[in-house]
Amino acid sequence: MRKICAITGYRSDYTKLKSVLKSIKNHPELDLQLLVFGAHLSGDHGNSIKDIEADGYKISYKCTTNIDGDRPLTMSKSIGLAIMELAGAYEHLNPDAVLIVGDRYEILAAAVAASIGNIPVAHIQGGEVSGTIDETIRHTITKLSHIHFPSTEISKKRILTMGENPAYVFNVGCPAI
Repeated sequence: MRKICAITGYRSDYTKLKSVLKSIKNHPELDLQLLVFGAHLSGDHGNSIKDIEADGYKISYKCTTNIDGDRPLTMSKSIGLAIMELAGAYEHLNPDAVLIVGDRYEILAAAVAASIGNIPVAHIQGGEVSGTIDETIRHTITKLSHIHFPSTEISKKRILTMGENPAYVFNVGCPAI
């Protein structure tokens, strides 16, 4: 049985992951590991971990990784802390693959820790364009990833233009729809 460690750091990525989590959980050859960190554990962000638990998911690991504040300095420090905490979580969980979605700085930390740990990374919604720092982070995550699940054909083409292996790029649409 393959262990798939799905990572969720905030409410919006969890919303996009819900249908995928259900499919992994119900697949007879996959073992879902759910790693929850970041804003989910913050009272300032509504303790959205409660939503995950209310949906009936067993949380395999929790990491406290956010430093209060939304300045570039606190976000950068949070990335460093998250890389350290997630590396320890991956060592404990020993997943066969890490599944991430999106483009936030927390997810960048998840991709870095997995890639450095030689754990294959599957990225949902790469190749999109926003014109903000999120785009730079998203493209960085794409380069750290091994399996790609873009939401559109245009996004798939962008990923392929970045030099990713076509055999591992699958246009699956947005899982939140």
